[in-house]
Amino acid sequence: MLTARMYQEEDFSFLLQCVKESPEWISEETEPGLLEEYLKKYEMYQGEWRIWESNGEPVAITFSIEWSPSNEKPWLGTILVHPSKRSQGIGERVIRMIAAELKEKGHKVLFAGVPAERLAWIQFLSKAGFEQFKMEKNEGEDYTILIFPL
Repeated sequence: MLTARMYQEEDFSFLLQCVKESPEWISEETEPGLLEEYLKKYEMYQGEWRIWESNGEPVAITFSIEWSPSNEKPWLGTILVHPSKRSQGIGERVIRMIAAELKEKGHKVLFAGVPAERLAWIQFLSKAGFEQFKMEKNEGEDYTILIFPL
């Protein structure tokens, strides 16, 4: 059974494990040594860092916001599955659970933005139920914007 709880300081080592085994994420987001600063930066978005557990064991971490300043819609910002738990469908289940929560609250769509060259990320999100919506340019970089209809 998969359950979610809010991220706490004692979860930092789990987050660090996930990040260290995710070189593409490090390249796009931040170095492991700057992870604490990165978390503080994201406080301004008033989103939720959540730990996802299976039978009491942490298996994934997400960051999502219910209201984005860019379009006033919910966004999935980060999903990292523990390296030993990858390719087992956990990420897809986490996304579906987030989507179900948002649908219950009356939302119609969940957004995600991915650097356009990260094809594996786009494929993962597509497999989980996201659809490609449009391309956007931000600070000179191309992004694929995806939506998950709720």
